[in-house]
Amino acid sequence: MLKNDEFKVELVEYPTADDWMEVKRRTLVTIGKTAKNPPSVEWEKKLLAAMHSPIRRLFFSFYMEVPYWVSVHFCRHVHAQPYVQTQRNDRQDNYDRNSAPQNAPVKMILDMNAEELITIMHKRLCTQASAETRQIATAMREAVLEKCPEFSDVLVPNCVYRNGLCTEYKPCGAADIFLERYMGNKEDREKKIDKK
Repeated sequence: MLKNDEFKVELVEYPTADDWMEVKRRTLVTIGKTAKNPPSVEWEKKLLAAMHSPIRRLFFSFYMEVPYWVSVHFCRHVHAQPYVQTQRNDRQDNYDRNSAPQNAPVKMILDMNAEELITIMHKRLCTQASAETRQIATAMREAVLEKCPEFSDVLVPNCVYRNGLCTEYKPCGAADIFLERYMGNKEDREKKIDKK
């Protein structure tokens, strides 16, 4: 695990009420209607859970300082745009790139839409991700939920999103534990399902 001074995660851009109104406008235009009132939180949560295309209008940007090898895990998500500090010897003189340790710190900005953020959290909160990567993903999740609590039910490991179904080749067996951690006890989860 990383110590608190070995990484930094800061949410620098996130959706506003105006952005959500534009998402509603795009959602309703597909069925020939016009958006008149701002969306409710319940409507936002349903749209996020359904993963309908208008959520791509919601934009997130994170400033991060992480070990180089962890940055690579986030760069693998093809619908996110990473901007990673260079290690080129002609652009920096902190260390020799050819002998730099994998844990050399790098600064990066990671931009993405809501759909990709959800996908990243499904993979990077999973126990198949390294503990350090999960730690960074958890910090990202917490930063988002502080500003955008409507994302609480979707920024979860894939097994939680799929209500206990794990799609990994080698499941860890923690789906039930994760369901309770992220979604509450079984009784609370059943209440949420009944409301839908």
